[in-house]
Amino acid sequence: MNTEDKTRVTDEEIGQALSDLEGWEYLQEERALQRVWTFEKFVPTMAFVRKLIDVMDTQNHHSDIYLDSRAKTLTVRVTTHTENAVTRADLDFAKVVSAAE
Repeated sequence: MNTEDKTRVTDEEIGQALSDLEGWEYLQEERALQRVWTFEKFVPTMAFVRKLIDVMDTQNHHSDIYLDSRAKTLTVRVTTHTENAVTRADLDFAKVVSAAE
């Protein structure tokens, strides 16, 4: 299990990281990173959720997950709640999730 680096990152650092993280966006008002996936069917969506859970446990970073079964979308929102900000742990998590697709 990884130890989280809860060092806050600047908006500039977030922007630089997002240039390498396809599909992720920075929600400045919420101080969070977010990515939305769309799936054709429910079963592949749930398979991806299981993969996300494994990543969350490995990274010791548990993000917010929103599932809309009608729209067949899965949204992951990442922030470090204790810091009320995006941290290095959030950027690391987004990188691992992107690599796991």
